[in-house]
Amino acid sequence: MENLSRLRVGLIGCGAFGESHLAAFAAIPHARIVAVTDVVPERARRAAERYGIAHVARDFQELVAMPDIDAVSVVTTEDQHLQPVLAALENGKHVFVEKPMATNVEDAQKMMDAASKRGLFLMPGHLLRFEYKYATVKEQLAAGRLGRILSMYTRRNRPKWQGRIYKRTPLVLETAIHDIDTMLWYVGARVESVWGWQVSAETGSEPDLFCGVLRFEGGAIGMLQTNWILPDKTPFLDDCMQVVATAGVANIDVLHSGLTLWTEEGAEGPDVSYEPRLFHAAYGALREELAYFSLCCVEKREPTILTGADGVEAIRIGLALVQAATAGREIKL
Repeated sequence: MENLSRLRVGLIGCGAFGESHLAAFAAIPHARIVAVTDVVPERARRAAERYGIAHVARDFQELVAMPDIDAVSVVTTEDQHLQPVLAALENGKHVFVEKPMATNVEDAQKMMDAASKRGLFLMPGHLLRFEYKYATVKEQLAAGRLGRILSMYTRRNRPKWQGRIYKRTPLVLETAIHDIDTMLWYVGARVESVWGWQVSAETGSEPDLFCGVLRFEGGAIGMLQTNWILPDKTPFLDDCMQVVATAGVANIDVLHSGLTLWTEEGAEGPDVSYEPRLFHAAYGALREELAYFSLCCVEKREPTILTGADGVEAIRIGLALVQAATAGREIKL
């Protein structure tokens, strides 16, 4: 692949978060979307019209075979990542794949092996590594200002309507995988064992609430909570994290972002962290993440802030938590 000044990207999946990718790439000077595809052709056509994209591919096989595409962004449903990722790598394209990379470790490892075999970049979508508050805490930890981590607590709760859409994937892999990845990033040590508990709001339904504990080598403890049971009209992102270390404490609060709007329709707290919409584009952590991936591809520099191996490990820990909750016992790793 020749050295490029602007990365040419193909988007596979034009659903809600696929459109977020389109909006984020619109704010990245060194990358542009040149083709899109979706299992619902009309959805792909509408997205192409909104963002001025010339080519709508029939399917992902056609898109990844296009010679004027350098990289692919895979934003299909979670259990449908494997085939588009493998096809893109087989056609010599770098790949960004949304989290979770897969719904099992085996598929995620197949992606890793295929990328390694061809010398291509594979980066998963764990955007908290590019969110300013979370990344600042990592910088403080790396500089030694907070000392050694003793414990971490995270909360990531969402309204019921999102659960009705995303229960196709285990709750831990859909939401808490962000926090699992962040804990792994902060501690930089192997997880020794996990405990998990899950609760269903209605008898016989899939779990709506999950609590888990991670025990790391060296003694650090990570505690997480996530659910799909907030009221449908909850106008805020109920996310937070606390890191307790030997020389300090870090508190991350997304719920109280510093911005609220009061209108005749009620109060709301616009997202100013993950993908705030400004100037007809998406900024924040999503834009920073995709800009980093694109720049690595342009400069032929392998991503180091976030790697495919990080994505595989987050899935492994997430599934172990689900296993612990199902078995009702500690799972040693």
